[in-house]
Amino acid sequence: MKIIELQTKIKDALNAVQDLVDGGCKAFAEDTRTVYEEAKAWISAGKVAVVVVTPNMKRNGCAATGIPSDTRLLVQCSELAPLAGRQQGVIRALDAAEIVMHALDGEQFCWQETTQTIDRQSQVITATVAFETSIILN
Repeated sequence: MKIIELQTKIKDALNAVQDLVDGGCKAFAEDTRTVYEEAKAWISAGKVAVVVVTPNMKRNGCAATGIPSDTRLLVQCSELAPLAGRQQGVIRALDAAEIVMHALDGEQFCWQETTQTIDRQSQVITATVAFETSIILN
């Protein structure tokens, strides 16, 4: 599996979680060329952007085909503070993160931690959900 395929698979799975869809969330894969513009437009509309990120990978053994790899998978749920929660039915970034935790935690993805930060300049609040997983890169 390629890294973008992993991100896309998770993005598609999250876009099928009805609680996220009903809450005004949309998932994006980080390694697409348009992710930053699309996510910015989504949060500027007062909704929550859910971005799937694979910040690091490391080898976890040897394989006959492909490269076995462990990865720390991040799902970043972001909202624009002045607009957050003002639209009927739109959930907050931390609510989205909690839904992501429950939706992905299981046999393939092991939830590790959730953190929340704010960029005071842009007023973007981001709740980041971290998972550990393993894949074969090819």
